[in-house]
Amino acid sequence: MQNESNLKYSGLIELQNTENYLNNYNNYIVEQCVRQVEKPNSYIDFGAGIGTLSEILKIKFGVSPICIEIDEENIKYLEDRNLQNFKNFDDVEGGIDLVFSSNVLEHIKDDVSVLQSIKNKLNSNGYLYLYLPANMLLWSELDVNVGHYRRYSRSEIKRKLRSVGFEIKSVHYADSIGFFASLMMKLVGYDSDNGIGSPTSLKIYDRYILPFSKFFDAIGLKLLFGKNIVAVAKKID
Repeated sequence: MQNESNLKYSGLIELQNTENYLNNYNNYIVEQCVRQVEKPNSYIDFGAGIGTLSEILKIKFGVSPICIEIDEENIKYLEDRNLQNFKNFDDVEGGIDLVFSSNVLEHIKDDVSVLQSIKNKLNSNGYLYLYLPANMLLWSELDVNVGHYRRYSRSEIKRKLRSVGFEIKSVHYADSIGFFASLMMKLVGYDSDNGIGSPTSLKIYDRYILPFSKFFDAIGLKLLFGKNIVAVAKKID
């Protein structure tokens, strides 16, 4: 999902590779949400891309998602999957119990105004779940090429969530082993021709590295560092 000022990069190849070769990782992102958020009656997938995570969310929660996406190529995928979609929050009628967003907020220059819009759309006691790239130490050419404005620290996302009136439920790192993979990519350099990785390397990560990362996260490394940040916040009126 891209903001209006960054439509040059659609990310379609990256989204397709992520869906095709990172099945365990996609489920891992959704499972982080399912474990921490009360089951919603309605939810929005903000920056839904081609609908990869929304399809998983539909299976996990058993409710039909509403996708927010502005990229025309991605919208075609959403429509082919019969996923209800809109280009902005104002088009969605009524309040929502959960807004889910994975790897989107970093693409938006004024992320605070978006957080405010999300809060306004949520029902009382509604939840926001964010999965974000972490740590400016990992900033690399990849971030530049895909249109990132920032990688987040825990303190930054907490401050921004509180500034618009969210109650913080939890903020922690995720994918601790992925931190070192991202650091290696920064040191070695990003291959823009191959995107986030070859099918083989993505499959190896998904099948063999991710389970170790989940284990080390579970024993406490998620409190220290990780490739990503998971933030869960609640709207309190």
